[in-house]
Amino acid sequence: DEADLCKMLREHFEARFDCDVFTASTAKEALDLLKTLLPEGMLLDVNLGSRLNGFDVLTRARQISPTTKVIMVTGVNDMPSIEKAMSLGAVDYVTKPFTVEYLEDTVAAKIAAHLMVP
Repeated sequence: DEADLCKMLREHFEARFDCDVFTASTAKEALDLLKTLLPEGMLLDVNLGSRLNGFDVLTRARQISPTTKVIMVTGVNDMPSIEKAMSLGAVDYVTKPFTVEYLEDTVAAKIAAHLMVP
């Protein structure tokens, strides 16, 4: 739901992993892209500023593309949300704000590791 963050992450991961990265500004757009692209990985916020939240999208994502690795990247930092995301099938949960160094060293490593797992 944050255009600047989406742009930064897209540019970062395209350069870092030499891959195509697509962004969505709404839950519906994210689900439409998921259906069309069946991506290896997906970064997902909990608060999407729409009728559907990240948990709703995560639930539908697991149904649409069970092999897509979903990592929650969100400002919601509480144990019930983390537990809920993991129980719904997220492979990781990273809280904002994070520094570029954290993104570079930690988030990128987690995504790379999860994307390499069949």
